[in-house]
Amino acid sequence: MIKVVLDTNVVISALFWKGVPHTIAEKGLKGSFVLVTSHEILKEIKDKLEGKFRFPTIDTAAFIDILVLNSEIVMPVEKLNVVSKDPTDNKIVECAIAGKVDYIISGDKHLLNIKGYEGARIISPTEFLKLIS
Repeated sequence: MIKVVLDTNVVISALFWKGVPHTIAEKGLKGSFVLVTSHEILKEIKDKLEGKFRFPTIDTAAFIDILVLNSEIVMPVEKLNVVSKDPTDNKIVECAIAGKVDYIISGDKHLLNIKGYEGARIISPTEFLKLIS
């Protein structure tokens, strides 16, 4: 089965807006492919929801619980420096390598410009939806 890491921007877009990221998240939660994430990515999602979007803590916790229950959680051991223009994005690649994923789905140009790393293709939500439809 296909294994996928969703970048934080895709997860948050899926939560707040209908559209391609929402469709992808829905398919992942229904088991069309395996969602892979890490504690570091979950923390970033939590921090963005509560900080930038002022999402209530109780709702954030419920959303994170849904992700945890429907994802394979990996603990990356190797620190990478693949995304030099935005080092905070390295956690996405680290998760992908630890989880041996097929795809990283992102709307972030710093990641998309890399195109792939050690077997994980980095593609946009639209490209991924076309692949699985």
